[in-house]
Amino acid sequence: MIFYVIGNGFDLHYGLDTRYSSFKEYLKDKDWELVKKVDELFENHMVADNPDDIKLWNTFEDMLRVFCHLDGDLIYDTAMDNAEFDDDCAGYFDSPSFNVDYYTEYISTLKKEFSNWINEMDSSISKDIFFDPDNNDYILTFNYTETIENNFDVDEANVLHIHGKVGGDIIVGHNDYRKPGLFDIKWDEDSDYRDLSTQEAVNGVLEEAAQLYFKDSKSILDRNKIFFKHIDECEKVVFLGLSCGKQDSIYVEKIAKRTHNVDFYYYDESSKESFQRICNKVNPNIKVNFLKW
Repeated sequence: MIFYVIGNGFDLHYGLDTRYSSFKEYLKDKDWELVKKVDELFENHMVADNPDDIKLWNTFEDMLRVFCHLDGDLIYDTAMDNAEFDDDCAGYFDSPSFNVDYYTEYISTLKKEFSNWINEMDSSISKDIFFDPDNNDYILTFNYTETIENNFDVDEANVLHIHGKVGGDIIVGHNDYRKPGLFDIKWDEDSDYRDLSTQEAVNGVLEEAAQLYFKDSKSILDRNKIFFKHIDECEKVVFLGLSCGKQDSIYVEKIAKRTHNVDFYYYDESSKESFQRICNKVNPNIKVNFLKW
């Protein structure tokens, strides 16, 4: 038996346009203002080392940590500045607390559009010699698409989409959670309802945004620990198109610890180097056959 580990390079190899840069182009057609807003956040919080990462969203998941660093004061001021000043004249849709949700709706819209992009993707492919799994092999995939299920004769009980898949809730984001800075709210008989209710609304947005793009891979790994034990039953592990980037390193470490024989198919040297560093760290005696894909 073989334990396969499938990354985005797998879908790219078979012709699916699953680059984050392609998602950005998709989103430009859907909601250009949303793209501008997200780019401004990425730039203002300097979440990328390379300007091209923002231009092309190359490190999209890494950069989503920006949603743990939103400026509550700015959200509050924007909500207040655009609300009806006279409470006696204001309806619900003129209230600052409503404005908090209105001006931060883009946060959840970004993930919804990401899901829509994945769901609209055609996963039909032409097969080749690189992937021909047996029915009893195990397949751990980091991809949201059902490229494997739709094109290969596999036992779906042996396929784990570790971050979710099309048609369901998906997990996209980072592992660098930081608790957002919240307003310290204390209600008493002298409280300004307009002020504190708006602060409460801002706090709700800050907490939701920080959690929405927090991947929490440690918890995911713990929930799926039984699947990872199947590595022990397999003669080798085969990686196909996984970049072994920062957000997925915890899974790669777990796999490298449990196996002594790996075929690692890669596109660029950085993936190869990342995997080698992980192996040196957790299992220096592992046998790795690096194969340029």
